[in-house]
Amino acid sequence: MSSSSLTLPYVVEDEGRRKPFTRDMESVAVLCLAEAKRKKPGILGAPPEKISFISKLHYPLWAIPWNEECIIVDGLKILSHTIEYMKPPNVNLFVENLKRNATARELFRSALKSHTKTFEDFAETTRVSMNSIVANKEILSTISRYVEHGLALKKGATEPVTSIPLKLDEEGAMEKAGNLFNRWRLIQSEIEGLRYAINVLDEETKLHNQKIVGEIEQIQETFEDKISRAKSEVEENVEQLTTERDVKIKRIFTVSEKELKAALKERAGDEQKLEKLERDKRVYQKRKQIRKSKGDETGVTYWDHKTKVCKNKISEVKGKIKVLSRFIERTRKQGELGIKKLNESYQGMIVRERKKISDLETLRDSQIETAKKEVGELVSEASSITNLIEQLIEQKKLQASQLKEITIPWGPEGVTLINMPFYVFRYETKEKSRYHMHPPVVAMGYEGIIRRIQKTIWSFSLESRIKLLLRPGSRALEEMFTSILAERVREDETLTGVVYEIGSSKNLLNVQDFGEALARGVEELKVEGWISREEGDAILKAYAH
Repeated sequence: MSSSSLTLPYVVEDEGRRKPFTRDMESVAVLCLAEAKRKKPGILGAPPEKISFISKLHYPLWAIPWNEECIIVDGLKILSHTIEYMKPPNVNLFVENLKRNATARELFRSALKSHTKTFEDFAETTRVSMNSIVANKEILSTISRYVEHGLALKKGATEPVTSIPLKLDEEGAMEKAGNLFNRWRLIQSEIEGLRYAINVLDEETKLHNQKIVGEIEQIQETFEDKISRAKSEVEENVEQLTTERDVKIKRIFTVSEKELKAALKERAGDEQKLEKLERDKRVYQKRKQIRKSKGDETGVTYWDHKTKVCKNKISEVKGKIKVLSRFIERTRKQGELGIKKLNESYQGMIVRERKKISDLETLRDSQIETAKKEVGELVSEASSITNLIEQLIEQKKLQASQLKEITIPWGPEGVTLINMPFYVFRYETKEKSRYHMHPPVVAMGYEGIIRRIQKTIWSFSLESRIKLLLRPGSRALEEMFTSILAERVREDETLTGVVYEIGSSKNLLNVQDFGEALARGVEELKVEGWISREEGDAILKAYAH
């Protein structure tokens, strides 16, 4: 198995930098940093450290293509990444349950109700370790920037590569990357499974809804026929009842009128008799007065008798008229009451007839409303489950996108070994030794810094000025070297031995013509204003030999 390689630059120039940052300047600046970090004699008499070596090594990283991008795998197996894997509920069980109960609506709804909480959350959440995968976004962004410069310098690159031996070969790197790819594909598969569950639920729900709609149409057609026939029968019955009522009313009215007519006629005759008797009484009384005025006692007695007889007849006729009036009033009221009762009776029968139609309409509306309510409940139950599944899908998509974010926007043709340079300083005393790792840096422009801190830059220590000049590509990358790698070197005796062996053999201080390179670098840094003449002379005196 073969792979290409790409060596990254140790120094990337800032956009505001006008002059190239040379390798000689790099050597001097790194030497200044190493010297600054060396422990000097302390007040308590601690022994001073000496620099054992300063070596430029390379950290091996694998770039594994993934579509148009790539993921970065740690060739030393120091870095790792942990993801949370959320296992979805049993989609197959859900789908099978729906399909198995799809034929009968009651069973289908029962199946839905049994799954109301199935998709409320994932079945379980576990932490999955992605060993050797570089996932820190800040580190990936920095690597991406260095890769761009590395690709631009690749053709003219002649600097030898001194890489720390791989603990993870190409095959192992591909396996680590494969774990990530498989996890991403698993998530995609789970998303598709959840979408399939939604599709099945949607299809089965639509089928049952269509059936209910068909049932509603059937209800409407059935009742339309029943109501139409009922209307004909009811109208016929109402007409018959109306006719029958009218006949009976007429009969009652006729009988009542006949009796009233006879009674009224008789009363009218009696009233005429009464009027005549009243006139006769007045005449008799007048004649009685005339006889009384003449002293005719016989005449008075005679007309008095006639008056009394007339009064008796008047009383008799009045009594008869009174009886007739009562009879007339009673007959009239009985006729009206009979007609009223007859009207009420037949009106009740007519209302009951018409109620046959309204009862059919009410029954129709009730059945349709029940069916519509069932549609609403079915849609609501299915929609509730769908919403829960969609929420799980969104979380899964977010998880997939987070895995996709563990990439840099570079699509190499094949697996590529990336050599990331860094400096290792080894300090030692008679009793012990220690290492310091310095990450890749960005060379800043002197002019921009001067504009910001022009009045105070020369009050800074040499170390502070060099740190202004060479800034780590990112804080995360700095921590990767100064903390994570440095700690691993301290703890891993084998790695310590490897770093010592390689660092000693590639000691910058022992490179041929180092003094000349040092002189050139000192001069270039003095010209830019990063070091003073006195500091430059001290450096040359200490290390140019």
